[in-house]
Amino acid sequence: MDKISKFYMEHYKTLTKGEKKIAEYIVKNPKRVLLLSALELGKEIGVSDASILRFSKSLGFGKFTEFRNYIALEIREANPADRIVKHWDNFQSNSDIVNKIVNADLKNIKEFLMNIDFEAVNELVSWINHSRKIYILGIGSSRAISQFLFWYIKRLGFDVECVNEGGLGLYESFSHMKEEDLVILFTFPRFLKDEIQALNLAKEKKAKIVAITSNLFSEISYLSDMVFKLSCENEGFFNSYIVPMELCNIILTALFEQNKEKIYSEMKKNTEMKDFLFTNEK
Repeated sequence: MDKISKFYMEHYKTLTKGEKKIAEYIVKNPKRVLLLSALELGKEIGVSDASILRFSKSLGFGKFTEFRNYIALEIREANPADRIVKHWDNFQSNSDIVNKIVNADLKNIKEFLMNIDFEAVNELVSWINHSRKIYILGIGSSRAISQFLFWYIKRLGFDVECVNEGGLGLYESFSHMKEEDLVILFTFPRFLKDEIQALNLAKEKKAKIVAITSNLFSEISYLSDMVFKLSCENEGFFNSYIVPMELCNIILTALFEQNKEKIYSEMKKNTEMKDFLFTNEK
């Protein structure tokens, strides 16, 4: 899916009207694509089957079936019960748990290091530096990562808000958004309707959107201006967020390096903070 999403994100502005219709349909309905032939998909979208085949070939697939198989691998998403069954007899001892979980994390980190887009990181840091306000959104299991990034961006002196709830609270936060603002969303399947509605609202406000996710082929990716795909799978029942945390550390360090003189100067001025926060006890 990396090659499909990268092609989609990089060439979207130059795609023909028909190619855009195909790309948008696939992003929003990947599971539906798995059930259709090229001819059936073309009829459903309103383009010819030849257009579907050309689109898949432009992505490097010789046959449409290869294209569908690739989508199937990327969107596989077992429900919680399936995941329990999958890992039912996976661990034989506590040391086995340690070895398998840690090695899976190391594998994800290695993949991250090999594929990280440094230009995208630099661009994101620039967006943070030049944004009026930053909204960091993380609902459910993404809450902890979003709060980590929020806390340290706030400490660096930026105007930032962390949004961890859906519904009315989410709408109230995003309703004040401006064109000069930035949204950073942490989201991992299964995606929530609140997240999609929030991004649609941000899109209406013309704010920039960055998605940090494990699935590029989704409506979340389609709505975003920048997407970081990070691996979160491991050998256990829960996702591992080691790699998203690594990305946060990289973003924060790059942000600090570009602003350290200003940050240091402000820290020197705020010498009263130490007396306010800490006791004089030894």
